[in-house]
Amino acid sequence: MSTWILLRGLTREAAHWGAFPGRLAEALPEARLVMLDLPGNGERHGEHSPWSVAAMAEACRAELRRRGIAPPYHLLAMSLGAMVATDWARQAPGEVASCVLINTSMRPFSPFYRRLRPRNVGRLLSVALFTRDPLAIETAVWRLTSNRSRLDGATLALWVAARAARPVVRANALRQLVAAAHYRAPLSAPVSR
Repeated sequence: MSTWILLRGLTREAAHWGAFPGRLAEALPEARLVMLDLPGNGERHGEHSPWSVAAMAEACRAELRRRGIAPPYHLLAMSLGAMVATDWARQAPGEVASCVLINTSMRPFSPFYRRLRPRNVGRLLSVALFTRDPLAIETAVWRLTSNRSRLDGATLALWVAARAARPVVRANALRQLVAAAHYRAPLSAPVSR
């Protein structure tokens, strides 16, 4: 049985996968799927987020050891989670059977202006610093990250419920943003051992 670890990104948690894990389970019926939250997010929202991607990867590895889930792992990761997966493969290539990286924007492969478009900086800062209403925050996230013009009410409701149940504190959001901004991926893929 193969083990697939799903990792989300900046201030996001397992609930933000929505229906995707169910679809993946249908496509991979023999696989075990583990949705792992980064420290500071989701089930781990009471923890401090590390200041570095490397420390986030180590925290994920430690959590799987704590749960008794042994490698090898297939890592399916999005955004900041993809940076964590990349560093995980660098730290422990023998643990990682494969990585599927979605919507990541790592240096040196993506320049700053593609990782965070200048036209979105003001909106992002305004939401992060001054907006308190969960629906307004999640609507802004939808508009910044989706190419769909029409809002999906069911998805927004799920996101708002997750934010209410397991809020990410501003200090953790800042730590995650700093970790992502400072992360630099290796130029070559890790060599499996």
